[in-house]
Amino acid sequence: MNLQTYIESGILELYILNLLDESERLMVQSMVLKNPQLKMEIQEIERALENYAFEYAVEPSVGLKEKIEQKLVTLAADNAIQDKLILIDEYSDLQSWLDSVTRRFPEALHAENFCELIGQESGLKQMLVVSTFDIEEESHEQEYESFLILRGKCRCTVDGNIFFLEAGGFTQIPLKVNHKVEVIDGPVMAVVQYTAAV
Repeated sequence: MNLQTYIESGILELYILNLLDESERLMVQSMVLKNPQLKMEIQEIERALENYAFEYAVEPSVGLKEKIEQKLVTLAADNAIQDKLILIDEYSDLQSWLDSVTRRFPEALHAENFCELIGQESGLKQMLVVSTFDIEEESHEQEYESFLILRGKCRCTVDGNIFFLEAGGFTQIPLKVNHKVEVIDGPVMAVVQYTAAV
């Protein structure tokens, strides 16, 4: 095949834009190894595309830019949650968790009672719980229970001490301590986390 004809075919542009299937991509890579001129041509096309992008770039509005940045943060949180569980704590980002779990479990948004495993690793389990019912008094011998409230409001009694939690509220229950949760404004949606005691 004539090299100039190959260059003019447009396949190098498709290669740069990652629009070729696997066999075509491997063929281009093979051709580039045999013909150094093709490597120079690819670099030239990349420069031309970059210059074109800069020349015709449109600055997004402040609102759009903020939406894009927030979406990237949310996607990163989603990927992190799906790839490796992230421990909830008092610094957990309420909106990121709420967005992430309701995208994964959209039915939870309209449920009165719901319980689904978010993920489990060695010594760590996280659940998404939606409840209109109070949680009866209990205690845990070998694992810490924590929860991050995503929606609603509840009254917690831990070892006789009473406190209220609403969206964004977090608590960790000590080992071997009696505790119960009463729904005040429900349904309450929460990420419930169990971590093994070391």
